[in-house]
Amino acid sequence: MDKHKLSQLRYLKSEIAMLKEQIGDIQVHTTSDSVKASQSSFPYIEYTAKIRGVDVQEYARKLRRRQRRLDRRVKELMDLVEEIEEYINTIDDSLTRQILSLRYVNGLTWEQVAASIGGGNTADSVRKVAERFLMRN
Repeated sequence: MDKHKLSQLRYLKSEIAMLKEQIGDIQVHTTSDSVKASQSSFPYIEYTAKIRGVDVQEYARKLRRRQRRLDRRVKELMDLVEEIEEYINTIDDSLTRQILSLRYVNGLTWEQVAASIGGGNTADSVRKVAERFLMRN
């Protein structure tokens, strides 16, 4: 696991949220056509009428295809997030695990990580712990 993959975690989570929103926002598209019509009473004069509506079969087909594609992408992203979180949870050193979890899973700044951990740690010290760990592994 490298620093780049860990830093992608925050963006993966936001992309998952965006895709889920897109799934919910799939719009109905209307189609229009013109047909011949006549007046309902005598003299029954013929005219062209424009009609609008939803092409249900086409819409359902596109909806299913897009839904499958978005669901597949969400699953891929969720698998990546899970892989990264599992990696962090397998780290033996508690301090390093906390630092990486707070920084990459929770998305805190180095200053916030240092404040959360306490113990006189500074932003630079927790950043260095993370960098050294990532260099070794």
